[in-house]
Amino acid sequence: METTIRMVCLECSSPLAFTETWVDGELGTLLFEHPLRPGSGWDHDPLPALADPEDHDGKHCDCCGIAAPRPEGFVNTWTVDPDRPVRVRIGDRTFDYSSPWSVCAACSAAIADDDLRLLLMRNSEYGGLPESCTPEQREAGLSLARELLLAFLAARPRIKAVF
Repeated sequence: METTIRMVCLECSSPLAFTETWVDGELGTLLFEHPLRPGSGWDHDPLPALADPEDHDGKHCDCCGIAAPRPEGFVNTWTVDPDRPVRVRIGDRTFDYSSPWSVCAACSAAIADDDLRLLLMRNSEYGGLPESCTPEQREAGLSLARELLLAFLAARPRIKAVF
């Protein structure tokens, strides 16, 4: 049985993405970083720590970016089978987004319906791209969101109730 090790940032409790850099077909470096968020960065460097597998306190929807509607976070957590990881390759780096996803009710309905169009529309509307983005930056952010959400849907996520 394969076990996924999930890392979070000690400062903000955000799940960390893992990145790997390959050089000549061999693993060069392995890093844990805050996930990419088009239009917004992080105000601190990640402080990696092992996550409690029973604790997933999402502060923002991992699909559209809206703030958690309740103080305790999102009640919808989606998981993927370890055999179907959610990975996005950008240049020579691979970003792993397979950790559980905290998802708002509207995005959860879109995931249940396998509705990429609605997920992208919500991501575009609430994703937080600044007005100062150039059209090229906006298109790159939307392209990244599309690739990530498509990979997530392709992994056939399952909902896990969190109480």
